[in-house]
Amino acid sequence: MEPKVRDLILSTYQCATVSESASLYEALVTMDATRKMFQRWDYRPRILLVYDEKQHMVGTLRHYDILQTLEPRYKEFGELPRLAGLGLNTDFIKSIYSQFELWSRPLRDLCVKALQHQVKDIMRIPSDNEYIDVETPIGEAIHRMLMGNHPSLLVTDSTGFLGILRMSDVANHVINEMKKLGAPSDPKQKTY
Repeated sequence: MEPKVRDLILSTYQCATVSESASLYEALVTMDATRKMFQRWDYRPRILLVYDEKQHMVGTLRHYDILQTLEPRYKEFGELPRLAGLGLNTDFIKSIYSQFELWSRPLRDLCVKALQHQVKDIMRIPSDNEYIDVETPIGEAIHRMLMGNHPSLLVTDSTGFLGILRMSDVANHVINEMKKLGAPSDPKQKTY
């Protein structure tokens, strides 16, 4: 039987969560506390689920968002992940770095400024294609992760939000399945 999203979900009670009104500092402390609470070698929270005052999940906060907050001039470029998908060459990326004088201030100064933000100012509001139904086959989930460049998907069912599907968990599942098959006896032999 083909696995489904439900087989690999990280439920909401296992996820790090934070209020949208929390400070960035509070969010960082929450990430660290969640990591220590679970003490799992494979679980380092890379995403915080952001909730509003009615306890509805309204956004996410990832390491990417935190790092982007350090250099506010990135907002001038619009949606950075979309730009990355354009295949920009190294020289062009370096020219942007120089032309806009990115990261020209000391890291400590950038950190002090970033810590003044509230989570709601820097969180990402997920797009529709970042949500996936709990009964979706894993193959479709992998497709959506790869095509959308999503490190995780937000899992729902008819009752609401259930948790997240992380690419790392999906990859570990696939790798374990491949290892169960063992090495092919003849690497040139096609088995499909």
